[in-house]
Amino acid sequence: MFVCTANTKGGVGKSTIAVHLAAWFHDQGFRTALIDADAQRSSSQWIAEVEPGITVVTTNTPDECLQKAQELLQSHDMVVGDGPGGLDDLSRTMLLLSDLALLPISPSILDLRSVQQATTILRYAQGINKGKPDGCLILNKMRTRDTISRELKSAASTLGVRVASNVVRDLQAYRDAAQQGSVVSRMGKKSAEAASDMDALFHELVDPFLKKRKKVGNG
Repeated sequence: MFVCTANTKGGVGKSTIAVHLAAWFHDQGFRTALIDADAQRSSSQWIAEVEPGITVVTTNTPDECLQKAQELLQSHDMVVGDGPGGLDDLSRTMLLLSDLALLPISPSILDLRSVQQATTILRYAQGINKGKPDGCLILNKMRTRDTISRELKSAASTLGVRVASNVVRDLQAYRDAAQQGSVVSRMGKKSAEAASDMDALFHELVDPFLKKRKKVGNG
């Protein structure tokens, strides 16, 4: 299974979601790899600190991404791709390879505009790839009492892409995890709320694919 994070701008939580998902897959017992296509290389550096057992590769071009993804999918159960902050050919290639595309969005009018552009490219990929990848918006850095967060929930539902029912709250634990080279599920009681958010979100996103794969395998 190939899952990528995508958006047209940085700072929306792509790398945070990618690193936590890769670590979650590993801890679930899957052979996991991460492809870092973002020029900042945040996710590849972070995940290398988190878990040496996760294969990490970087890529700079569409051809290189295609080759490495195909190789990793032969030897791993799960491949997570952290896409670049833009909609260039590398982003399009990653979307075309994916089974599931995750589009993080935080409470900002600029983020809302950027994800509108990303959903256009997502529909382009789906149109030429028999409906793949499945796309899902992730509401990230959400604040319970924040007016913009509430408005974002409403606006996101109008973009024509599924919105995850589980959200990622704006919690200090995620910033601590990045600083400590860890993930919230491995930081004990102080990050229990954040770990619960991530676990619920990932089960919502991934379980339908795992059930479908199991059904096909049994068939």
